Parts: sequence; C-alpha cells; structure tokens
Amino acid sequence: MTQDGNSAPAAASAPLFQLDLGANGGLLAPTTVDELGQWLAKEQQYWIWLHQGGTGSHAQPLYEAVNCLNQALSDTTQARNYWEGNRDHALQQLRNAQSQINAAFVERRLPYSGSRLGKRVGLARQEYGDLGASFFLAAMLGPVDSGHQFQALTLGSWRGLLAGLSERFASSRGKSDARVEAAGLAFDVVVQKAETVIGEKTLTYDALHRDYQELATNISSAATSQAETFKGDQEQRVRTFEEMANGHREAMRELEEKFNEKMALRAPADYWRKKQVGHRIGATLTGILSFAGIGSAAGWLGVQVHDLLNTAQAGKMPDTWRIALLATLGVFSVWALRLLVRMFLSHLHLLGDAAERVVMVQTYLSLMEGDKLSDKDDRRLILQALFRPASDGIVKDEGIPLSLAELLTKTSK
Repeated sequence: MTQDGNSAPAAASAPLFQLDLGANGGLLAPTTVDELGQWLAKEQQYWIWLHQGGTGSHAQPLYEAVNCLNQALSDTTQARNYWEGNRDHALQQLRNAQSQINAAFVERRLPYSGSRLGKRVGLARQEYGDLGASFFLAAMLGPVDSGHQFQALTLGSWRGLLAGLSERFASSRGKSDARVEAAGLAFDVVVQKAETVIGEKTLTYDALHRDYQELATNISSAATSQAETFKGDQEQRVRTFEEMANGHREAMRELEEKFNEKMALRAPADYWRKKQVGHRIGATLTGILSFAGIGSAAGWLGVQVHDLLNTAQAGKMPDTWRIALLATLGVFSVWALRLLVRMFLSHLHLLGDAAERVVMVQTYLSLMEGDKLSDKDDRRLILQALFRPASDGIVKDEGIPLSLAELLTKTSK
C-alpha cells in the first residue's frame, strides 16, 4: 500500500528470456507471450516493405532477416496456442523465437525500429522510396570486401545507394564533420550502454517489484489470517466467558438457595437445641426428685408403720383412723412419685427426640452443601421426618387416685 492508501501497481512477471541486442534495441526481456508477440508484430510491420521493394542480390541479407522475424512471430503464436495445454512445447517455441530474433537483429544486423539507423531508414523511405531505402540500408550494412554487387537501375535506387555510401565511407568531410562523426559514435556507445543499463535495471526493478508484491501479499494474508484467528479466539473467549458467567450465576443462585434454606433451618435447629438443653435439665431434676422421693417415701412409710405397730396394744388392732390416714398418705405419696417418674421419662423421651432432630438438621445441611440432595423427593422425605409432630411423652392418667367406689365400679365393668 502507498501512503495515500491506493494499491501498489501489479509487479511484472519474471521474463520469459533475456536477449541483449546492444545498441540495436537494448535488452529484450518479455514477461508474457502477448508482450513478445506485440513487439515482433511491431517490428514485422516496420520492415514488411523490404519484401515489396523489388528484387536484387543487394537485399538478400535483409530478406533473410525479415524471414527470421516472420518465423519468430510464428513461433510466438504457436507458444501462445500451447501455453495452457502443453507448457513444455510452448517454452520450446519461445526458445525457437529467441533464436530467430538473435539471427535477425544480431547475426544479420537488421536495425531495431527504434534505433538510430532504423529511424534513418524511415527517413530514407520518405526521400528515396522503398527501393532506394533498401539500397541505402544495404550500403550501410553490407560487408566491404565480400564482392557484394549492387544493381541500381532507377534514380531512386541510385540516390539511396549513394546516400548510404556517403554516410558510411565519405572521406572528404572536414575536421568539423569528423568531430561530429566522432561525437555521433561516442553517442552511439553511450546509447548502447544506456540501453543495456536500462534493461538490466528494468529487470532488477521488476524482480524487486515482484518481491515486494509477494511480500505485500504474504503480509496481507498473514494480517487476514491473524484477524480471522483473533476474531475466532475472541468469539470463543466470549462464549467461554458467557458460559462461565452463566455457571457462576447458577452457582450463586444455588448458593443463595442453600443459604436461605440454611437460614430458614437455623431457627428450628436453635429451637430444638434449646429444647434439648431444657429437657436435659428437666430430666436431671425430675430424676433426682423421683429417686429421692422414692427413698424418702419408703423411709417415711417405714417409720410410720413402725410407730403404728409400737403404739398398738398387744392383742388389739391399731386404731382404724391411723391405718386409714397412713393408707391415704401412702397412696398420695405413690401417686406423686409416679407422676415424677413419668415426668422424668417424658423428659428423657423429648431429650432424645430433640437431639435426633438437631442431628437431622445438621445432616440435611451437610448433604445439601454437598449437592447430594438434588432429587426433590429425597428432600421432601427428609423434611417430613424433620418436621413431624412431636409427642410430649406425658401419660394420660396422671390425675388423683380413684376412690373405692370408682375402683369397684371400674373393676365390675
């Protein structure tokens, strides 16, 4: 990406081949088959007039160069046709095209259309016609000592031939013309070097551009992948957090229910614990009173019976009122002791019941904290047993003793 936010231009592909034409076109390095075809088509169109300029041995090397150019264009067309279906054959056709281009522009020295000589030939066509321009080009390129013959028959051909010979071999020029010629030659050398350097730098630039584009693509892919990964991780974290939050809320709700239930059961537990203490105290007191009363009553009755027998005259029954009073006191003593004993037993019973309920409450809370009472039926059974009605353990016949008439009546029934 550039600083203004626009996308960088696409990098050129790696060249199909490299051919150094020197000053006659520089470095040829096409990156696509279409690019090479366009270059060859342009050169063919520029030199097609050579086949239309007449016959003669002077133009034979030029005809051969144009034929090589035509063959290179045909090989390039074949490479384009086989590029997708048979890549190996297409590459072989490109190698053939490279060889034909070398034969035309390097071996036979056909001028590149954009070179200095190529432009000069274009001007010669305008001045002398196609035939004259062919003689001009043959004079410029023909070997000096090869016995090459020129058959100029028309005025235009003579003009082209003489112009070519004049530019190539004229020796009557002054020092000024020599300096101009030397400068031109030096300029041609500079142009050749410049074209070579430009070609090499173009290849280097294209390679760097491809590296940059590949690096930018990798960075973009890595950024996209990282963004997708971060998005997925973030969504996973959100889902995990929601699950944890829901679990925490559920745990807090269960904890709140347990707390409320525990607080609700704390009052009954405290109540039964106090009841347990109270019944323990009551059982202790009534037990002491019961056993002390039994001993005291037995001792007192024994003393009274002994006194009654001592006061009685020999051979006579004790006084009736004394016996009745002693019996009455004995009955009430037994009834009182019986009541104390039953109170003692009732406290023992209620003490055990209270202790059992306290243990049940504590066990219920422990099971509830351990999540071992998830079934509502189990909890219902435990709560029913915990809050069942408690019997007081008091006997139902703790009233005063029955009279003799009531005893007789009850016995007869």
